[in-house]
Amino acid sequence: MSGRRRSVSPPRSRWVWLAAGLVGAVFLFGTVLRWRVPWPAGPRLVHRIVRIRGREITVAQVKAVLRPDWRAGWIGFPINRAVRRLKRMPWVAHAAIRRVWPDTLIITVREQRPVARWDREALVNARGRLFYRGPIPKRFRRLPELSGASGSLPAFVKMELTCARRLNGAGEGLHSLAENRRGGFRLRLAGGPELRLGRKRSRALRHLDRFLEVVRPALGPRLNRVAYVDLRYVNGFAVGWLHSTVTEMH
Repeated sequence: MSGRRRSVSPPRSRWVWLAAGLVGAVFLFGTVLRWRVPWPAGPRLVHRIVRIRGREITVAQVKAVLRPDWRAGWIGFPINRAVRRLKRMPWVAHAAIRRVWPDTLIITVREQRPVARWDREALVNARGRLFYRGPIPKRFRRLPELSGASGSLPAFVKMELTCARRLNGAGEGLHSLAENRRGGFRLRLAGGPELRLGRKRSRALRHLDRFLEVVRPALGPRLNRVAYVDLRYVNGFAVGWLHSTVTEMH
């Protein structure tokens, strides 16, 4: 036998464990260093450009929401967190922040667009989201008023928008739309009578079309003396006159 010694390499698994231990040590050291030693924040924020699309949100309100993070500097400014805070503001529909070298943040905010009032004290957008409660700003007080079951608000708003489009196409305006607990719809024209449209959205829309195509031309100039039109009949309608009795028409 030869007197030479053969070198034996450690098993491969041992090298894997050594490498994993080294990586873990580096990670732990970096974590401790991060908490013990403050990282540079980068260039100081000097310029903050705020762009607002709307009239209900002010630059001062936006800056007040973001003020706690100004000290973080240009690099350290927490954009995602700041955007989430902006989106929690009642009137904000969309918010975005981007950095512009070397010391500027550009903040863009788009305002909610209400399509209707809800129970006289709130505003809803086209998606059926109730985003504001409180005194209604003057420029929104003529929006259609909705009342009914808030659980079906998105579908209800869709119904309101459909009715408004059909009325506007015929030269009429929508004042209010209500849905009772049994699903019955009542619509009031702007400066005109109440329309009793009945249950189910598809049927109510057919009754609205019948009013526009048949009933309104039949009443003609007498429409301004009508209190309500009941369109729930299969082959006709009933008219309630102001300070008068009901007349059924077929």
